[in-house]
Amino acid sequence: MNLVRLCNRLSIVLLGLLVLVAAHVEAAPQQQQAQPALAPTYRIFATREGLVGHMTGNGHIIQPRDRFVALPSWAVLSPKGTDRYRVRVTYKGRSVVVPVWDVGPWNTRDDYWNPDRRYRDLPVGRPMAEAAFFDGYNGGLDERGRRINNPNGIDIADGTFWDDLLMTRNDWVEVSFLWLGADPGPGAAITINPPPPSAPAPPPSPTSLPPAPVEAEAGSIVVDDGAAGYRVQGDGWNNASCGMNGSHAWIASTSDATRSTAAAVWTPSLPSAGSYEVLAYLPNCGSPATTSARYQVTHDDAVTSVTLNQQALAGTWVSLGTYSFGRVTGVQPQVELSNVTGENGRAVRFDAIAWAPRLDTEPPVSSIELIERKGNGYQITWGGTDAASGIASYDVQVRILPRGGWTDWRMQTTLTTAWFGPDEGKHFAFRVRARDRAGNLEPWPNEAQMDTTSS
Repeated sequence: MNLVRLCNRLSIVLLGLLVLVAAHVEAAPQQQQAQPALAPTYRIFATREGLVGHMTGNGHIIQPRDRFVALPSWAVLSPKGTDRYRVRVTYKGRSVVVPVWDVGPWNTRDDYWNPDRRYRDLPVGRPMAEAAFFDGYNGGLDERGRRINNPNGIDIADGTFWDDLLMTRNDWVEVSFLWLGADPGPGAAITINPPPPSAPAPPPSPTSLPPAPVEAEAGSIVVDDGAAGYRVQGDGWNNASCGMNGSHAWIASTSDATRSTAAAVWTPSLPSAGSYEVLAYLPNCGSPATTSARYQVTHDDAVTSVTLNQQALAGTWVSLGTYSFGRVTGVQPQVELSNVTGENGRAVRFDAIAWAPRLDTEPPVSSIELIERKGNGYQITWGGTDAASGIASYDVQVRILPRGGWTDWRMQTTLTTAWFGPDEGKHFAFRVRARDRAGNLEPWPNEAQMDTTSS
């Protein structure tokens, strides 16, 4: 009887073991099919590293068209010649995997991809430099106390920037941090982790979004940044997602002309010669803009400098003046703007420029400005202004004092000074009138504008 009971117990134990083994065998395929977590991907503002011939943080000498990136933390610097830490960078459908061989930009301890990051009051995936630039985090300064003038969280070497990604300016890219998970591939979705529940990020307010740009006046000839008629030079360009056609270019300002890094020129294709009012659109978003953007307007008469406060006038079209264009051979209408201002580190914004046709119906205003004794005669100087088409020529008359009649002296002249004489001991009075390029003729003044009795 005892033997029977013992056999029954052994049978139960063996049956249990068989069940456990079967369960393990069935679960094994599921464990084999489990996939590792994908590496997180964040949208980061990228800048070109350049610095050919310099040494990176791991001792690599930067070569022309090199391929690597810099991240702002020593913790993920790959040893020289290795790819221990790699990222996938994706830009407008192009994607490449490159090693981390340098430290920067700005900071050296900002591991913003790390859930246990140094700056714990910032969301994971948002570089400290970005928060400083846009929100004034840390007073707008980096860890060394420098003023941050770019929201960049990654630097990209020239070969990766220009050749692999076909980038032409600093811009937003998607970065996957491959030591934190499996490579998501070039079609990776942006997966920014939310901040901790104790400090939830407030939902975006519709009122915080930049207002839609005001359209240019009907009939205007508009040259937008990035469109035909617009060209740039220099480095350091950035994009912002507001302005005419949804974006504009900007660059940090400098007060030192010798350190100017960039400029842009807008050149219109005007349908006909005439008077046009030139207007600049000032977008309303991003970091504080310069208060002294210096526009150079080339027109028929000269190059006129106009300074605008882009911060105070943001969101509007602002006039740069009304001028004559196309009436003088060899003068190319254009507007130029560089990043030289009276300030450092503020955004100089480059958006649309418009040329709005203006009908000139007002005559110019002119006067005799100076009479100087010169030898046995006098040097006579005159001048004038015209608000639209510009002065085309002058007529100058003279009469003998005290009661002589007016006589033509210089007619339809473009000169603004000439010698009159000899005086033969007599005194003379002068008057001038001007005509503009639209054909408006100023009436003669009733009285003399200046005479030789005081010279």
